[in-house]
Amino acid sequence: MNVKKICIAALLMASALAVSCAVEPVEDSSYSYDRVMKAWLAMNYPGLKPFGDSGAYILEMQQGTGPAVTDSSYVWAHYTKLSLDRSVISSNERSVAEQLGTYSPTSYYGSRIWRVDQDYIPSGLEAVIKTMKGGGRALIALPLSASSHTSSLYSAFSGSDESDNSIIEIKIDTVMADIYDYQERVMKEWFRSHYNVADTSAEHLYFKKLKEKTAETDSISEGSTVKVRYIGRHLDGQVFDTNIEDTAKFYRIHTQGKTYDALNVTFYKDDVSKLAQENTTVAGFYRSVSMMNYGETAVALFSSELGYGEKGSSPAIPEYSPLLFWFYVEPKD
Repeated sequence: MNVKKICIAALLMASALAVSCAVEPVEDSSYSYDRVMKAWLAMNYPGLKPFGDSGAYILEMQQGTGPAVTDSSYVWAHYTKLSLDRSVISSNERSVAEQLGTYSPTSYYGSRIWRVDQDYIPSGLEAVIKTMKGGGRALIALPLSASSHTSSLYSAFSGSDESDNSIIEIKIDTVMADIYDYQERVMKEWFRSHYNVADTSAEHLYFKKLKEKTAETDSISEGSTVKVRYIGRHLDGQVFDTNIEDTAKFYRIHTQGKTYDALNVTFYKDDVSKLAQENTTVAGFYRSVSMMNYGETAVALFSSELGYGEKGSSPAIPEYSPLLFWFYVEPKD
């Protein structure tokens, strides 16, 4: 064999080795999941096209007749999130949780409040919601590629839930433009109807003493530590927290091993900054206690701005929740 043929053979062998050693291209995960979604749709909903450019597919739709969803609306919604085989992933429907055997008295199952145009819910879902109205219902197939959002305040759309295709059933209860104005109107009507008090005692806070102590010896001096018993409720009556053990057992939120002692609150009536600095409870809680004397009981209702704000405290307190508290300040030792 001459030198030329040897060189050609060597080049061919090198080329073959290069091809055999080449790294196979890795398929993008969202693209792979989209192929699975398209195959599922072709089998179950042949011919169905995606909704506009959203990437979502509307499987069923009842638009609703209430207020329309617009940019920056707040949407009160019930949802059930399912996998493509219709297994439930998550839901805020109590009936669904009860059927699955996952219902917990420590979780909240009322409407969740979603902000539109804040990139907190999946882009494909948001595009569909913005065509709906209060009272509407939709069943939406959401490919992984249509599930993008910057971050989420909502447990339904955060964490591992966003790593696969899903089907979402959504029911819109109502739609509001201003969540804080809505809260104020609801609180005012609730407190007026239950306690005949129509005005706030402080900004965003309704307060009424149920048992009053007026003697000089019942007054609490600035900087004192008082012991407080409390029951925290939602406006629908659900108890979400208490440090009274029998009450916790009655409402099935008792925690084994928890010490149900009175809560220590540092009392300041005239110095709001110290009141905030020296207490770890939410503002509505310690501000209410600051209006009390030893031995008194009271009820307070305050907005989410004095509570857990736009994030809530999962799973018991959802986003933008006004909270209702009953308080008892124990007598002075």
